[in-house]
Amino acid sequence: MQRIISVLLFLCAVAFAGEASFGSLSASRVQGPANRSAIAMSPTYAEEAVDSSYVLGPGDFLDIMLETSLLTVQIYPDGSVAIEECGTVNVAGKTLSEARELILDLAAKRYKRDMCFVQLAALKRFRINAMGAVAQVGQHLVEPQTRLSFFMRQVGGTVARANTEDVQVIRGKDTIHVNYSDMSSQGNFDGDIMLKQGDKVFVPYVAEVDNVTLIFPDARTSVAYKEGRTLQEYFDLANGSRRPANNAYKAACVREPGKDFRWVTLNEMKQTTVAPNTEVEFSTQEMFVYVSGAVNMVGRYPHDPEWHAIDYIAAAGVNPITGSWSQIRVWRGAKPDALDLDVTKDTIMPGDVIEIPKSRYETFKDFTLFMASLLSIISSALVVYINFK
Repeated sequence: MQRIISVLLFLCAVAFAGEASFGSLSASRVQGPANRSAIAMSPTYAEEAVDSSYVLGPGDFLDIMLETSLLTVQIYPDGSVAIEECGTVNVAGKTLSEARELILDLAAKRYKRDMCFVQLAALKRFRINAMGAVAQVGQHLVEPQTRLSFFMRQVGGTVARANTEDVQVIRGKDTIHVNYSDMSSQGNFDGDIMLKQGDKVFVPYVAEVDNVTLIFPDARTSVAYKEGRTLQEYFDLANGSRRPANNAYKAACVREPGKDFRWVTLNEMKQTTVAPNTEVEFSTQEMFVYVSGAVNMVGRYPHDPEWHAIDYIAAAGVNPITGSWSQIRVWRGAKPDALDLDVTKDTIMPGDVIEIPKSRYETFKDFTLFMASLLSIISSALVVYINFK
């Protein structure tokens, strides 16, 4: 009896083990021969939909459905794709639709073709060469469907003397010319092209001749000269609006070859043109003009390029009776010489000293008072001397 019970227990154990093995095998078939890759599971950046004309290459991931199994495969560096128990097929350089047919033909050796499907799981990343007037020269790894504007930020932007009006994207035997300045400052997004694998980005330098130099508190750069281009356009091409001190600019000092320097207000830049090889310096310091002489408030006044001498004199509170309009002098420079200027037309520069001498009436009055005081002193001394004697 005990032998019979032992035999029955043994048979039950064998049957239970067989069911467990069968269930485990069934689960393995449902899950598929390989687990889905963690890289393929991560979200793929895609600004635009990828259609069947997408060209595959090493680094792309494909989802392959084989009846009830899902297989995620990566295209190897040699361009091949391996399917378990079916073999390999080379899909590098093939479009997605062409690669789908090749893979389904390979899978049909073991699986039913009408129950198989191939789709793109993750796009490959690639490298772009950046050369010329960029902050970081060399190769840079980019995500698929990266646009030129994002890539320019990725390489740290451009350096001084960069000709951003002619950024060149070399694609095979063709060269695409992009006005990056127009795109970044004017919002012309038509030039913000999408980069492709094998592209090369070159930013040329501005030639040493025929340019305009812009000097900012934190940088010095040059922009290619163009006839008729205004100072505001040069400012925009040099990305002056993005400079840290943009909101603190007071005025621009224009130094043209062979001419005296002049100051231009920020409002006048849209109407101001300059000659080739001009230097334009943007100042953020508070600039002053000094007023002295026969005024109510002697001292310094903030410089305003639109003001003339008469404006500073009026701000200082001159009295026409005490001050002389005909003899106003302006002192300028480290070793100043008196300048005879028109008080209503001539330009006043920062650091100038405006002197308003006294009128002839005031001068005569002062002389009369001086002589009266002198005579009073002499008479008093004479009286003291006579009394002493």
